[in-house]
Amino acid sequence: MKSILKCAWVMLWRRRLSSLLTMAGIAVGTGLVVLILGISNVGTTTIQNELESMGINGISVSSTGGLTGNCLAVIRTLPMVSKAMPLLIQYGFADVRTERYNIVGCGIDAGADQVISLNLLHGRLLRPEDVNGEAEVCVVDETLAKDAFGRTNVVGEKVAVLIGNEEIDMTVVGVTAADSSLLQSVTSMIPYMLYAPYTTVQFCAGVDTFDQIAVRVNNADNTEAAREMIDSTLKGIDDDIGVLSTENLATQRQHLDTLVSVVSAALTAIGAVSLLVSAFGIMTMMLSSVNERTREIGVKKAIGATKGRIMSEFLTGALLMSGIGALVGMAVGVGALTFACFVLGLHVQWSVWQLGGILLLTLLLGAVFGVYPAHRASQLRPVEALRHDG
Repeated sequence: MKSILKCAWVMLWRRRLSSLLTMAGIAVGTGLVVLILGISNVGTTTIQNELESMGINGISVSSTGGLTGNCLAVIRTLPMVSKAMPLLIQYGFADVRTERYNIVGCGIDAGADQVISLNLLHGRLLRPEDVNGEAEVCVVDETLAKDAFGRTNVVGEKVAVLIGNEEIDMTVVGVTAADSSLLQSVTSMIPYMLYAPYTTVQFCAGVDTFDQIAVRVNNADNTEAAREMIDSTLKGIDDDIGVLSTENLATQRQHLDTLVSVVSAALTAIGAVSLLVSAFGIMTMMLSSVNERTREIGVKKAIGATKGRIMSEFLTGALLMSGIGALVGMAVGVGALTFACFVLGLHVQWSVWQLGGILLLTLLLGAVFGVYPAHRASQLRPVEALRHDG
């Protein structure tokens, strides 16, 4: 076995430039597959964590005609509903000193933390008197606090908020944690979150309806039944409600997970195709090697080398190229994605089974595409091979 391995290595070393290029192709294909699988794992885990941290659960109620206070009151009386909160989303600006920041003005009710995930760092959340009195107060996320004031505890500071045609000087009463590591890493591309009493946001936007009503049910098993009850009840009390939409967000999460899996599978297939193309390089290189070493093969067979021996040497060479290329590609792929996740503050978890499967697949491709050149070399007749001019 050692002699076969040595002969295979010498064969690759003689044509080291071609061997390196072939192994580089294998490394690129393998690294691409590793990156795609890793990104898929990170994406799936991150999306699930984001949905959890942002409170994407329960039921979301919306309507083309807008939802009124009467709709909210009716939903709150339903037996399976434990909490219902109006949501009004308006895009605007927050001016601090000489800087202007893009914000998502989220109009919420008191007790919003029971419906959506709000992890309070400093101060307090909104109170019933804030909502009832259209108070000019707000809760900001820590990313806005850090970027605008250079610190997280900005309770008591003033922020000039522009929503619609109204600009209001709001007092910061609380700061929430940016639990989403994904959102923290891309804050330059998305607006900051600012929470204010929904009545205040309604005044600024000049509306008296809500965009959505977020609903929590008393038992997760009752979510679909509660959704159907809300749908039928609201359609029966208001003819002007427009097109009503009630969504079970747990189901939406499942659909999103399925979509991520499909996209991941498609991208992995693309990576596998690139690996397959690289494997053709093994066959090309090995066939070229057979042609160059025809006389050498003839000499070996003339002094007693068997067909099996010749075939083993070439097949081992193919496996060496695919194995080395795969290991290099996997190392680069794992290292690159791990470093990127470290910089972005994301968590990546590698599956030994997945990495082992990629290595075995690459070796299998090397063996499959190395069989024909190895077989061709083993079938050379000594006399004809010795006559070859090379």
